[in-house]
Amino acid sequence: MTGHSAFAVNTERSFPGTCQGLRRSRRFLRWGIAEVYPRQVDDAELCLSEAFTNAVKHTLSGRPGGRVTVRAYALTCGPLYVDVLDQGPVNGTDRPAVDPRACDLDAEHGRGLHLIHELTRYWTYLPGRAHGCLCLTFDVPALPRRTAAA
Repeated sequence: MTGHSAFAVNTERSFPGTCQGLRRSRRFLRWGIAEVYPRQVDDAELCLSEAFTNAVKHTLSGRPGGRVTVRAYALTCGPLYVDVLDQGPVNGTDRPAVDPRACDLDAEHGRGLHLIHELTRYWTYLPGRAHGCLCLTFDVPALPRRTAAA
């Protein structure tokens, strides 16, 4: 494969919008990236946990029968992407934003997006008619190039 990049990671799965679904999604992500990016596992898992929880708390994914889809992908020459797809906001105007009180050490909630903001290279939320997607981008080390066998 000369001059082309291959996927180092490319995996996706849908989970129920429940506590058990959250646990399963963390295991799924850890399993999907640990072999390729062992140093990024903890940060990616923490950010996924916060994003999944927000999807369940603030979107239709948290309603009975709701689902959250997790997608992780990376080219051998690029960053790691983790997308958390929800089933759309309960209120059509809701959009994720970093809570200015997130740095308040006495606050009991509101730190999720602040953590995501600090641990990712960047993040964005893409709204859609029937779903939304919180897209997380993590810096990862370049992987060694594989040469074709002779």
